[in-house]
Amino acid sequence: MKNAGILLSLLVTLSILPSLGLTFAAPTISIETSQSVYEYGDNLVMIINVSEITGDDASIYITDPTERKSLLLRQPISQEYTEFPSKFPFDSAIWKPGKYVLEIEYSGDKSSTQFTIEDTGKIALPFWIKDLAKMWINEPLVTDKDFARAIEYLIQREIIKIPYTEPGEETISSIPEWVKNNAGWWIEGKISDTEFTMALQYLVKTGIITVNLSKA
Repeated sequence: MKNAGILLSLLVTLSILPSLGLTFAAPTISIETSQSVYEYGDNLVMIINVSEITGDDASIYITDPTERKSLLLRQPISQEYTEFPSKFPFDSAIWKPGKYVLEIEYSGDKSSTQFTIEDTGKIALPFWIKDLAKMWINEPLVTDKDFARAIEYLIQREIIKIPYTEPGEETISSIPEWVKNNAGWWIEGKISDTEFTMALQYLVKTGIITVNLSKA
């Protein structure tokens, strides 16, 4: 009878050991993206799954096509499933075509995934040009000349592509009012980056804005 009691106790202990092991196991985490391939103008969406909420921050690192690794985001995890959409879309001023690797570290566990950016010819203007355009429309401190210099920068970085013309001087005539109207529609999302870029290209091609392309 005594042996039967010992055996029963042993069986009970063995049956609860797996659940005890799960209780004390380190939390697991996984990361994936909403797409495997992005183009300029798309927004990165990171999808995080964790087995347990520990109160720790998750650190997300990104490795670019040149294999340079940097901290992309440090974010507290408050639920088991979380989507982190990027605030700004991919643009060619910052993001180069190629393969990127995302790696997440959280409470002792790691996970990684990868995505690719392809240059399909789609135009995506940097987010700061939209902020500048708002000030250009609404604030007298941002002049036509200031906005023209921003366009010159975009041309030099080949975000806006203009057929070669003779280098210009550092002077412009005033930018037509219809361009500000276009900028307002662009800010409101009524026209695309590509459509607004076509208006900027027209200004340069026709000499309304003269930029120094020799630096490009």
